[in-house]
Amino acid sequence: MIEGVVNAAYEPIVTLGIQGPTGQASVIEAVIDTGFTGFLTVTPALVS
Repeated sequence: MIEGVVNAAYEPIVTLGIQGPTGQASVIEAVIDTGFTGFLTVTPALVS
């Protein structure tokens, strides 16, 4: 089960662990999109 919180703006937030192709790992907080299409979008800064 995935657990999260609702922030002050009433957005559902979950914490995710992500890992790049080189093995570098990060933990991010993600806003859940109720129209989820199967793709995770992250900022260019996180990608680099």
